[in-house]
Order: sequence, then structure tokens, then C-alpha cells
Amino acid sequence: MRLEEARLKNFRQCYETTVRFSEHVTLLVGENDAGKSSIVDALRLCISPVMPSRQGVWFDSIRDLSAGAEPGDAIEVKRTYSDLTVEEDAFYTPALVDEHRNLVHTTTYRTDAALPRRLRLSHLVGDAKIPDPEPENRERIAHVYLQPLRDASSALDSAGGNRLADVFRIIATDDEIEGFETKANESLKALSADPTAAKVVKGIQEHLSAVTRPVRHRIIDVKHREQRLAALVRSLRLHMAAEGLTPSDLAGSGLGYANLLFIATVVLELARADEFDLLVLLLEEPEAHLHPQLQTVLLNYLQEQAEASSCGVAPPGTPAGRIQVIATSHSPNLVASVSTANVVVVRCQDRLPVVGDPPAASAESILRTETKTAHLGDLTLAPADRRKIDRYLDVTRASLLFARQIVLVEGIAEGILLRTLAERCVYPHVADSEAPAGVRNKRCREQFRAISVVPVGGVDFLPFLRLLFCDGLALADRVVVVTDGDGGAGGARRDEIHQEFQAFVDAGHLTVCVGGTTLEAELYASVANETALKEAFLAQHPRSAPKWDALNLNADITRAQRAARFAQALKSKELDLGKGDFAHVLAGLVENGAVLDTPAYLVEAIEAVTIYVASTSSAEPELA
Repeated sequence: MRLEEARLKNFRQCYETTVRFSEHVTLLVGENDAGKSSIVDALRLCISPVMPSRQGVWFDSIRDLSAGAEPGDAIEVKRTYSDLTVEEDAFYTPALVDEHRNLVHTTTYRTDAALPRRLRLSHLVGDAKIPDPEPENRERIAHVYLQPLRDASSALDSAGGNRLADVFRIIATDDEIEGFETKANESLKALSADPTAAKVVKGIQEHLSAVTRPVRHRIIDVKHREQRLAALVRSLRLHMAAEGLTPSDLAGSGLGYANLLFIATVVLELARADEFDLLVLLLEEPEAHLHPQLQTVLLNYLQEQAEASSCGVAPPGTPAGRIQVIATSHSPNLVASVSTANVVVVRCQDRLPVVGDPPAASAESILRTETKTAHLGDLTLAPADRRKIDRYLDVTRASLLFARQIVLVEGIAEGILLRTLAERCVYPHVADSEAPAGVRNKRCREQFRAISVVPVGGVDFLPFLRLLFCDGLALADRVVVVTDGDGGAGGARRDEIHQEFQAFVDAGHLTVCVGGTTLEAELYASVANETALKEAFLAQHPRSAPKWDALNLNADITRAQRAARFAQALKSKELDLGKGDFAHVLAGLVENGAVLDTPAYLVEAIEAVTIYVASTSSAEPELA
């Protein structure tokens, strides 16, 4: 079996949140405070840990009940398990009360303070939510949890003994542990009889006898205390070093490898998967302190473990031993290392009033956010489109799944120049920074630094838009498409995009900006830009000034004519322009003081993604 879906109701910012999971590995990605950890915590609360001592989390009415919900409302976490084997289907038959034959578990926590605590938590089965007839079977589904923000060196320091003792119990048999304890205790017993220990006892005894002999004489001795595993391993320390060197204290290994060692001790618990029908590995931010290559290696290893667990056939009458990995992440490296079919985007959006909300809640709900998710594996994409996106979402472009504002452009030149044009030309520094224009420009520059500018490497924007507007859910607040005119082809692309995504255009989520010709030609259309453009061209071709001057355009022709002439020169190779290098040089010139007359379609795109709203309540302006 596998966990196919979870539905959270009234749990923190998850008022009504459905999360669908991939078969082997699921990455929950999105910005901070979107609700990723809440989804993981909900699963931790409802699925038993492999080691009961690791529970670590319980329902709390104040912390967990959604803001605006009525005190006493129930929190619900419903899990649907699918792909049951024939044996599992027979084993869980009393709980399979629905026609679909999936296993459905619902955990309900009533927040009514008047209820005794023992009556607040209940576990139900089926869509009809009937009492679980065989509650002990829930223990055949378990989880292992890796917490975020780990201090690996401290956690692996054996002063407490718990982590290393757990590793002993996972790897060694009961007989081996018993033998280890016996051997250790025999060594301690021998130490207590060592001459040094006898000398210390004798010294203490002399002083003790001097004060006790006149009254009631006392004698002493040193005996060892029988120690169990946890106490014995407190004196052991894990050491590590690069191969070929002598292992030393973890503090000398750096945070990254110490963190990886800690992860390894957690992943070891997967060795107990054969004790369960399903073991869910919940990892928060597995990328913490790991360099990009280690992040990819770690995730690939876990994916291999999960896939291998689904291929084996358990002996009759034994648990299936299936492993499923669910991880939260802010790492574009991890997103780029898996297919989009394994990615769930977690998004927070304004909570609108819904039917049945009490009046007070309806009035306040717009001021709150709620968690929504989009499983990219469920996205309706042609196989070719999905392959294209999977290949194209490298580490840089994968950042669009974390962004709230995105600009999609055709190529590298627009990707290089757009940010520079926004910060230096469209929203320039104003001498009086306190003037309205100065404040406005400053705020817009700040917002533009958080915008993802993504070159799609062509004009096929539709697969990326279908990803960002995933089956009706906008994964970004604003998406702007910037495309060349290309003799009318750009307008046709805009019409095609509008036809498919008109609802998002009308809602202000999507804007398509079309140029007249190409980027370089539209820049050349303004006479004011020619000096900077010529300097950038000559930086590439220092001896080609005559070729540039041969354009020989007089000042009284229109902007459109200038652009068309320049576009023709590029097309005919009259001018050999390396667009990427040209854009790099031109951006450097602008950053060093050159001012470009920015083409209108680029101004439209920059302003569309940084819509400015002056504050009416204070002197502090705001961005929409």
C-alpha cells in the first residue's frame, strides 16, 4: 500500500486542504509559511512512529485549531491508502467499508475544553467515518521523522545516549546487544579491582576510619554498577574523517557531513520497514547544510530505497515492508533532481468567506491565509510537454516554484537585461529619496529583486504556464510573459495564451507583453540608445565600426523603421551580434551610468509585475 492522499480540516492554516502524494517520493515545495510543516506535523500526529519514544508531538487546541474556527470545532486529518496488495486487502477487510476498496483512516480531535481528554481523540475508518473495528492494525503503518534545523554534532554526541543506543538496537540483534552489555560490565568489574582503584579506596578508608572508629566503624569499597545499553554508549563517541585520514571528533568534520551522518542514523530506521505494511519517511529540509551534489545524492538514494521496497514480495503472513518518502524543501537543487510528477507545490492564499462561515468568521477570513496544494503529477500535460519541463527545470529555473512574481522571457538576453533595466531605468534612484517618486522607485526595486526572471529558451510558453496555473490554482501571484513581435507571430502567441488562460488574465494573475520586432531591434529604435548599443557592439567586434556605421539611418525616420532596419541587419548577418555577450556588456554599461530608453513593452512587463499602490493609512507606501 501507499499513502495516496491526505485531507486536513481546521488544522492550523489548513482549513480545507487536500494533499496528493506520489508513489515513491514526494517533494513539498513552496515559500516560507505556506503550510509545508503543518502537513508533515498532521501526518506525525496521526501515524504512529516506528519507535514510540519518538512521538514528540500531540494535538493542542490552541496551537492547532485554525484561526477563526469556532472553539470546540473538530480537527480532522483523513488519510487514503491505495494500491493494497491482495494480502493487505484481506487483512484490512473489516476497515474496507467503501466501494473503492481503498483504506481510509480519519483522525478527529475535538477541541471542546469541556470534554475529558480521553474522549477528544478518535480514529475512524472509511468515508462514512465509522469506529475502527480493529484499531491495533493501525500500528502496521508507521513513520520515521527527520526534524528541520538540526544541530547534528550535538544530537550525535552520546551524552544522552539515546541516538546511538537506537542505532545499536536497529543494527544489532538482541543476543548481540546482550553480549555487548555482558562484556562491558565484565570490563567495568575488572576496573573496580584494579590496583589504582584499590589505592584510592585505601586512601579514603584511612580518613574515614579516623573519624568513625571511636563511634561505629565504617568500611568502604568500589563496586561497578550493572549498566544497560543506553548508559554504556554514553561514553562512546562517533568520529568521522575523509577516507584515508584518522576519524576525529565530529566538530572537525563540518556541519554538512555531520548533518549527513545524523541523517544516516535516521534513515537506518528504514531497516525496520519489514515490520510494517507501510513506513513513511518524513523529512523536513533534508538539504540543510548539504552542498548541492550531496543533496541530489541523498534524495536519489532515498528514492532508490522506496522504489526497491515496492518491488519485493513479502513472505505470506508478513508485513509488506513498503517505504514512502515525503520531504519538505526550499532547495531548487532537489526540485531539479526529480520529475515534476514527484513535486507538490504548497501555496498560501487569501482565505475568502465560504458558505456556512459564521458572520464574524466571514468578516475576518479575508485577512487570513489558507494552504492550498497542487500535485504537479496530476497536471494534465502531454508526455512531451512534461519531458520538456523536466529537462528544462534546472537549478536556476526551478526557483519559479518558490516565487510569487515571475517573468517568463524567450532567451538569455532578456534574462540578463530585464533586471538591470528595471532597477536602473524604469525605477531609477531619485535624488530626493523621500519624494513620492523616490519612495515608489525604491519599493519597486526592492520587490523586483525577489522576482524570478526565467528564460524558457524559445517561444513555447504554454507548458510553463500550464505548470504555473496548475488545473485552476495559480502558483504565483503574478506571471508576466515577454515575447518578441516576430512579424505578427508574437501577437498570435498572446492570443493563444489568452484563449487558454483568460480567467487568470482577467483576475490580474497573467499579463502578456509583446514587442514589435526583437529585443535588440526595439532598443535600437530609440536614437537615444545608439551610443550605448554601439559601444556594446564594438566590445564584441572592435574592428567592425564600419559595419555599424553602414546602417546609416537618419534621425527623421520612425522608431518602427529603425527597429525594422536593425532587425533586418541581424537576420541577414550584416551585423554579427552574439546576443548573450551583447546583453552582458550592455547591462554593464547601464550599471556604470548609461541610461537606456526602455522599450514600451518591457516597461509594461516590469510595471505589471511590480504594481504599486500608495498607502492610504500612513506615509509608508505599499506594493500590491
